[in-house]
Amino acid sequence: MRTIALQLRFQDSYDMAVAAGVVEYARTNGQWRLKGQGPLFGQGLADCDGLIARIESEEEARSLSTLGIPIIDIANSVHGDLLGQVSNDDHQTGVDGATYLKEAGSRNWGWCGVSRVRWSRERLKGFLEGSGLAASQVATFTQDLAWWRQLYEESPALDSWLASLATPTSIFCCNDLSAMKVELACQRLGISIPDEVMVLGVDNETLICELATPSISSIQVDCRTIGYEAALLLDGVLDGSIGGFQRRKIAPLMVIERESTRVVHARDDHVARALRLIKREARHGLTAHEVASKAAISRRALEIRFKVERGRTILEEITRQRLQEASRLLVYSTITVKEVGQLSGFASEHRFFALFKEAYGMTPLSYRTQHRQL
Repeated sequence: MRTIALQLRFQDSYDMAVAAGVVEYARTNGQWRLKGQGPLFGQGLADCDGLIARIESEEEARSLSTLGIPIIDIANSVHGDLLGQVSNDDHQTGVDGATYLKEAGSRNWGWCGVSRVRWSRERLKGFLEGSGLAASQVATFTQDLAWWRQLYEESPALDSWLASLATPTSIFCCNDLSAMKVELACQRLGISIPDEVMVLGVDNETLICELATPSISSIQVDCRTIGYEAALLLDGVLDGSIGGFQRRKIAPLMVIERESTRVVHARDDHVARALRLIKREARHGLTAHEVASKAAISRRALEIRFKVERGRTILEEITRQRLQEASRLLVYSTITVKEVGQLSGFASEHRFFALFKEAYGMTPLSYRTQHRQL
């Protein structure tokens, strides 16, 4: 029987979900006894065979490396090559954030990050790559993690930065904490979210995202898989089948869209109005004919403008919105696949299956199995 320690803060859903993944592996392994480290625990590491930890400073990494036991880091804050690492693919997270905001018609871009941590730098690099912009084309604001954690403390520096932005602007925040602080500052300044500023966070910390006004859209990190793979890697190190420094990246899941990005910035006002209608009504059986009938121009004129602005037809945009809703329901609900199709706006179950497989390369059931979060 091996004794494995978890050194996590257990103060947010990231740690809780990572721990759930570790527990899942421990149950299948049958040879692990888990010990907690952190605010909820107080046990030492003297009798532990291995450690899975959220390491957030170089000093902490150096201190833990003297323990003489295998350690797997799940934070990606520091380099620490003496430690194995399984963490979120932060570069891909940045790419996904940029891709999502581009689809929302972003023309002006902002970034809020945490200084001196690797995961924030990698998210910014991915964001620049995904947006196709140079660093000089993105307005940036960074502070250390302790500063961002002072959530309700007003900041003249942040206020001044936000007030200087051209609108409409899309701000990609490196985590939900920074997104919440940005929203609070926007409220003080009278900046409208999402009409003037769209805000996208990372981690999908449900309590923060849902309690914010407006609620915050966020990229869901696959924390359970991070925990499971960290445990799998540690077990391999302990039994000798894996040697040397190992670093594994786990792809993020999807954007959970809420009010902070539920608008579309388009150069063409007719297209913008159509897109807002589609976002709001696609899952309720909206048709391309109904979209065109509510426009102040002919359907043909709207279709031409839509194709120029979005690169797709009205019907293709409706279908895309329905598929996004279906993918969300598959991951975050327990309703049947048939009900998912119906609630997403598909009148035909067969068409739902065909379109979903074409878009995602797998059936809805396979997608649910692969991305399950419940």
